[in-house]
Parts: sequence; structure tokens; C-alpha cells
Amino acid sequence: MKQKITEIANSMGIDIIGFTSLLDYGYLKDLLINRADKEYNSEFEENEINKRLDVRNIFPECKSIITIGIPYAEGYKKPVTKDMGLLSVSSYGIDYHKKLSCILYNLAVEIKKHKCFEYAICVDTSPLVDKEICRNAQLGSCGKNTLLINESYGSFINLGYLLTDLELDDSETIYRNICGDCDICIRSCPNNAIFKDGGLNSKKCVSYLTQTKNYIPVDYRNNMSNQIYGCDVCQLVCPKNKANYSKNTQNDYTELLIDLKELMHISNKDFIKRYGHLSGSWRGKSVWKRNGLIAIGNLQLLSMYDTVKEELDNPSELIRIYAAWSLLKLKNEDACDILNSKLKYEDDKIKQEYIKLMELKL
Repeated sequence: MKQKITEIANSMGIDIIGFTSLLDYGYLKDLLINRADKEYNSEFEENEINKRLDVRNIFPECKSIITIGIPYAEGYKKPVTKDMGLLSVSSYGIDYHKKLSCILYNLAVEIKKHKCFEYAICVDTSPLVDKEICRNAQLGSCGKNTLLINESYGSFINLGYLLTDLELDDSETIYRNICGDCDICIRSCPNNAIFKDGGLNSKKCVSYLTQTKNYIPVDYRNNMSNQIYGCDVCQLVCPKNKANYSKNTQNDYTELLIDLKELMHISNKDFIKRYGHLSGSWRGKSVWKRNGLIAIGNLQLLSMYDTVKEELDNPSELIRIYAAWSLLKLKNEDACDILNSKLKYEDDKIKQEYIKLMELKL
């Protein structure tokens, strides 16, 4: 049956496919608890760790898992930017959640022509540890940056899987140290989020910072560069991805560039119309706009000083806090005068934030 499913998948253009019957991931419990205790986890992870450890919590009838990887970013080279924001290449094209869900559904339909079975589709949003499931299915090995690296396609692969009630023969999982002594991702990470021996402090990762609604420490903002959503640094420097860059494609990756002037003034309706099809759009306009303000400060876009200044009157505290930081990065002395004049109109929380920022002499 595994051979037949592989043939079906290959005929559909799915080159990366694997299987596992391992359903209990209790061996990860101590690791997950340790990450939570040290606050290395993110708010996007399931808080109740036990829910993450057994596939049958999601699909009680599960007996085996069919995993797939779909390559992306072929021929990608980071666009040169001087005054624009940038999205991660994972946001290119149709939202990969929708794309993979559709591929997995079609795969299930084709398998059902040969064998009746029940299934559940998982693409990124379940509480399960996706990369570990796919690693056990031998789609690849985990790199020091915690990403799954496929020997042929590198780490630029979107992962998804079918939880099924099929009884499939289980093959022995082979674990490999795919990185060896290489530590280029560790040395290149903007906020030093990757540990020396591998692993990640999610709360320092730029990709995480562009998505969280929690407060971003001042020290981390400088290293966010002009990222509006996501970060590709650890993948772009990875030697395992070199073959990916040499491919010739018709993909126009300049669509990942974001007009910061437009972003500062775009309405919710127009935001959804313009960016709603992208995987990064789920976080919404306000978070993108906050990241845009950080990008303006980091890029030193003095031409946008007045635009940033206007955001000090934004009803959103989220926007005002980062507008103040950005303004101070652009023209510190002028911005200090403006912020001092605003203090009497702000509540204590914002007032203290403004005072702290001014004392830092950005």
C-alpha cells in the first residue's frame, strides 16, 4: 500500500513523501517542558503540552501518517531593498496552508480509489509537532536552526500530512546529523536566537517577532531590519539550500517587497484585498503596520518622518509605541521635543514607554 500511495503521489507531482506509524511522541515531553520553563516557546504553540504528544488526540482512529513536503522558493534571491519592507519568501504566491490542504485532499481522493479509509488533514495549525512527525517519516533531518532539511530540496519545503486509519508497514526511522560542524546559521541569526548546539529561543527569532502582538524589546528591533513578515536569513545562508538558488524560474519575487508609504495609510478593506491571499496576511494590518514603523526607523527613511509623526495620534497603543521609537531613530532631538509635548495626553503606560525611549538616546 505504501508503494501504491507513493506512486499516486509521484503521479500528482509530489516528490517528497514519507510514512510513519509512530503516534506517541511522549519522548518530547521533557524537551517541551524545558522550553516552556525557560520561555523559549511562543504563544502560537499549544500551552497544554500533553495535547501535542499523541496524534490520537487529534484523530482517535489514527494508525499511520502520510507526510508530504512541497518545495518552494525555487530560484529565490533576496530582492535588493532601500526604502521598502520585505516579506519572507514563504509568503510568495497562494497561502501555502490552502495550497497544501488542497494537495492533501486530492491525494486522499486518489488513494480512496484503491482503498477506503478515514483521514484528517494537518497543515501547520494543529497542536502536534509537525517537524518531528515529518522527521520520523524520513522527509528529512532537523538542522541546528530546528528546520527540517531534506537532502535533495533543503529546508525550503512546506510540510503537511494526513492522519489516517490505514495500517501501513512501518520502516525504521534513521536519524542523521545533517549539519555536521557547520554553524553558519547560528552565526548569521540576526538576534542570536539559535543555540550553539542547535535549538531555538523563539522569542528572539525575527520571524516570531514580526508575528507576535506582545511587546518587542528595544534591543531586538534594530535586528528586524525591514522585515514585515517572517525571516529567511538562516535558510538563505544554509549550504543545503544552494542548489535551490540555481534553478531558473519565472517567479517574480519582487512582489514580496512592501511599499511602506502605502502600508502606513492602507485601510483594512484594501489590506485584505491586496494581501489577503498571502500566508503572512493572517496577522492583520496592525501588526504589519507596526513592523513597517520598525522598518522605517531601521532604514532611516527621513522622507517618512512626518508620516511616522502622524501615527503618534493613532488610537492604537500598539502603533503609538513603535511610532515613537521610529521617530526617535529618524531625528532624535526633534522627536524628543514632540514626545515630551505628548506626555500630558498619554496614560501612565505610554508615558513611561516614551520616557524610557528618550533616555536611551536612540
